[in-house]
Amino acid sequence: MGRKTNKSGFIFLIFLIIIAAIAFFTNPDEQTHKEAIKAKSADILKEIVSERTDGVSSVAWQLAGEQLLAGFINSNITVDNYYLFSIPKINWDGKSYPIGAGAFGKVYVTKHLNRDVVQPILEDMEDKVKDSLPDIFKKWF
Repeated sequence: MGRKTNKSGFIFLIFLIIIAAIAFFTNPDEQTHKEAIKAKSADILKEIVSERTDGVSSVAWQLAGEQLLAGFINSNITVDNYYLFSIPKINWDGKSYPIGAGAFGKVYVTKHLNRDVVQPILEDMEDKVKDSLPDIFKKWF
């Protein structure tokens, strides 16, 4: 009786070690997290822009949206690496908010990355585009 229990426990331990090793070696890196967050943010931004009737949002998105979004993500997203999994966080207004998880080569972005989080990015983009326009065009926006 004791031998069967020991053998089952040993097999289970080996199984756990294999799973942990796979998790360790497939834990997504910071760049993978940022790309997943950028893709989801871009989708949300495009949705917001398509619903708006003002020209500033669509001009801002067309002129500099991808670059400004990438800059925002690079400077405001950090990833806590726990070796077997990782947690991406957005840092905003002095606080840090988890917005997903990474494991086994995949990044899962939570529903916490939503319009409320992305809207300030769009507003920042609009302000930067407005500031870069010559004075003659600013009155239209």
